[in-house]
Amino acid sequence: MADAALEWLLEGDASIRWQAMRDLADAPERAVRREQRRVAQAGWGARLLALQDSDGRWGGGLYTPKWTSTTYTMVLLRGLGLPAGNPNALRACRTS
Repeated sequence: MADAALEWLLEGDASIRWQAMRDLADAPERAVRREQRRVAQAGWGARLLALQDSDGRWGGGLYTPKWTSTTYTMVLLRGLGLPAGNPNALRACRTS
């Protein structure tokens, strides 16, 4: 049963896959980091990054509107595992 659950997690979004690889599959760190970088390129992370405004913010504001602003989007992206140093994240940080 545990193998089936792990396989299911590994079939999911990149943001789940890299954590399952790290925490449950005991994958090599290099493979985990490679998968974590995919958060910006595929799945939920990429979808959020694609919604970034041209000025670097999300939702037209830094802290408002609640839940869709830059602050909350950045918190969510961090939780998904977007690596530090991502150009879109850095651009958002410069808008404050």
